[in-house]
Amino acid sequence: MLADDVTVTAAQDGQLTVIERVVADAPAVHRIAERVPVSDSEDRLYSITDLRVSGAATADGPTVTVTGPATLKYTVDGAVAAGGQVRFQLTGGWDRALDRVTATFTAPGVSTADCYAGQPGSSRQCTFSELRSGGAHAEQNVLRQGDRIDLAVQTGPLPENARFVPNGPLAAFAPGFPTVLSGLTLVLYLLFGASLLRRRTRPPAPGIPPAYLAYVARGELDLTGTVLDLIARGHLSITDGQVTHGEGDQLTPFEEAVKAAFPPGPLAAARPDHNELRALLEAESHRQGWLSNRQPHVRRAGLVLAAAGIVTTVVLAATVGEALIGVAVLIAGLATFAAAPMVPRQTRSGRALGTPAARAESPLTVEIDAVQAMAERRSAVSAQ
Repeated sequence: MLADDVTVTAAQDGQLTVIERVVADAPAVHRIAERVPVSDSEDRLYSITDLRVSGAATADGPTVTVTGPATLKYTVDGAVAAGGQVRFQLTGGWDRALDRVTATFTAPGVSTADCYAGQPGSSRQCTFSELRSGGAHAEQNVLRQGDRIDLAVQTGPLPENARFVPNGPLAAFAPGFPTVLSGLTLVLYLLFGASLLRRRTRPPAPGIPPAYLAYVARGELDLTGTVLDLIARGHLSITDGQVTHGEGDQLTPFEEAVKAAFPPGPLAAARPDHNELRALLEAESHRQGWLSNRQPHVRRAGLVLAAAGIVTTVVLAATVGEALIGVAVLIAGLATFAAAPMVPRQTRSGRALGTPAARAESPLTVEIDAVQAMAERRSAVSAQ
C-alpha cells in the first residue's frame, strides 16, 4: 500500500508550506516537481527549499525515497500567479501507483478550487474536491505511476511569485533581460578592449636615447639611431667609412655593446649581434619599468573566462535558462585570448616615452643601415 496525505498552507508572503504524510509498505521514490509544462512553449518553475524528512525516508535534492511511514516537510516558492491564483502539484512523480491521496489547502480568502488528476496537463477532475472553511479539500482514490494531482485555487491578495520560462531545444538560450544586459556588457567589454589595443602616437620624451624609444614603442631595434646618438655624444666618430672611438657621458650596457660592435677601423668590419642587443634592450626596458609581461597573463585570463563561460552556459541551460549569458562570457574569454598577442607591453611610464621622431636621411645613415641589414641577415641565418 502507498498513500499520501498532503497539507498545504499559504503564508502572507506567497510561499507554501507543504507537509506530506506518507504510508508505504515497500520502497517508493517521489520526485517533487520543480519544473512543470504549462503549454507547448512554456514551463513554470517552482523552488523547493527547506526540505526535511523524518521516519523511513531519505532525500537527495527534491527526490525523496521512502521505505515505510514517513513525513516530508518543505517550502514552495513560485506558486502564486497574478490575481492571487495559486497552482501547485500537491503530489506526483511517484515511481509506483498510489492507492489513495488526500489533500487539504489552507489560505486566506479562498473562493474557488479545482483539482486535476492524471498525466501533467490533463484536465481530468479528482475523485472528490470541495471548498471548506478557510480553504479546500481534495481526494483521489487511485493515482497511477507518474501521474500527479494539480490544485488550482483562487485566494485573496497574495504577492505574485510565479516564474515562467520558454521550453524546447533552444529555450535555454531564449533572450530575457539578463541576457540583453549581458550582451550590452559584452559589447562594452569589447569596445573597451579595442580602445586599449589602439596604439596612440605621442611626441618623444626628451633625453631618452632613440633605441629605447623605438624598442618600447614598436619593438624595433634602431641600431642606426643609436650609432647616430653615440656620434652626437662623442663616443663614436665615422669619417670616410672609418670608425674611431671617443669618450663622453656614461653609457648603458646596451650602448656599451653597440659601441663595442663598431670597433675602430673600417665601418664594414662592424659586427653587431642583434640577439644580444635585443636582450640588453629588453632587460633595460623592464628594469626601467617601461615594459611588462602582461600578454601571458591576459592569455591565461582569456582561458579562465572561456572555461567559466562554458560552465555557466551548461549550468544555466540545465536550470533557469538565460544560457546566452554563458555564451557572452565564452565570447569575451575567446576574444581576450585571441587579443593577448596584440596587448601593448608598454606600462604607463613606457607609453609616456612617446614615439620616435622621423630620422633625417644622409649618406652616413645609409651606410649604417647597410651594416644593420647585414647583421639582421646573419641573425636570421643563425636562427635557422
